[in-house]
Amino acid sequence: MEVYYVPFEPSEVELIERKSRFIGNVFLIQSEDEAQAHIRELAEKHQRATHGVYAYDIHTANITRFSDAGEPKGTAGLPVLDVFRKRNITNFLCVVTRYFGGILLGAGGLVRAYSGTAALALDAAGVAKMAPYVTLEILCEYPYFEKLKYLLKDYPVREASTAYDLDVTHTVLIPEAIELPLTQAVYDLTGGRAIVSRAGESMLPERI
Repeated sequence: MEVYYVPFEPSEVELIERKSRFIGNVFLIQSEDEAQAHIRELAEKHQRATHGVYAYDIHTANITRFSDAGEPKGTAGLPVLDVFRKRNITNFLCVVTRYFGGILLGAGGLVRAYSGTAALALDAAGVAKMAPYVTLEILCEYPYFEKLKYLLKDYPVREASTAYDLDVTHTVLIPEAIELPLTQAVYDLTGGRAIVSRAGESMLPERI
């Protein structure tokens, strides 16, 4: 599974440029339908705005779209997209809404305003690394369970669930890179009596 970078959380920022009001929104998205839903929602929210520029890229679906939304060609959507491309961010939607303030900005001014708003919105959202994780099911006898929990404190484990039956089944999410050393540590702890099995794979965000 390939590592890639995404916005960490939704954000909203505002920039005033020569009386025009620019509002930047950033979202982490997984599909084009999700992107379009956010775009429609913001258009409804800002019905009196002059322009609703957007750019989005979905690496996992190989989709890239952008719109100048009535601004001169090349002055809005592409500059917004370039902000994210330069930082290798994908699976994002950025919408920059403009309320015209009565003063023309010119092509260069528009590029600076739209890209500047997008950059502020990305900084506010933060960046996360989508890294490969695996779900491990660890089946062990009750006498080893407390020792197992103590062992897991030394690893970047995300707890999932624990099932109590004849033995204990402890399910955890871990970075794929530590699957083998952690599995070996569990076997060493239990003298080979535990059973460790992979139950799934996923990509999870790690803020950077």
